Amino acid sequence: MILVNLLPPEFRKQTTRLGGTWPSQSLLKILGAGFLALTLFFYVQYLFEIREFKKLNKEWMGLQEEVRRVDQIKTDMESGSKGERTFLERYIASSFRTTAILSSVSQLIPDSIWLVEVKILRQPKENTLLLKGVSVPSREKSSVQAIEKYLKDLKEKFPSGAELVLTTSRQQKDRSELTLFTAVFKWA
Repeated sequence: MILVNLLPPEFRKQTTRLGGTWPSQSLLKILGAGFLALTLFFYVQYLFEIREFKKLNKEWMGLQEEVRRVDQIKTDMESGSKGERTFLERYIASSFRTTAILSSVSQLIPDSIWLVEVKILRQPKENTLLLKGVSVPSREKSSVQAIEKYLKDLKEKFPSGAELVLTTSRQQKDRSELTLFTAVFKWA
């Protein structure tokens, strides 16, 4: 359909021609060229990144074999040294040293007490020290008093909250009275 305007030129509405250039057409061309330039730029960048990704992926595959070897060595070491690790954790790396306990046991013992058996059991949640011994009365103290003083002094060397269970019994041997005792210390 063709439109014909029969009004005099001064009353005619200004219209643009279909085949003419609009001011927005040049803007569209500039935007199109910019979009094309950006698309080409990002495509070239994409190609470089793909090449870098393939290179890194190939290096990663090589590292995966090394990681598997390291994991295998770690597993072998852990399984081979489990006994040593348990010993170190239980006796050496604990918060309260076994040597400190045994040193206190030997340093504080009076002349009237002899230890017959010493056992120490270290576990993650509860530790136990078993002392079995014999005491004879001295001129200053009875055998029970000597045992109680020794165990009281020894308990002060343990961490707070340590428990002591003591059992004693008396025995006559060659006109002398002996006191047998069993002391069990427990602490966390």
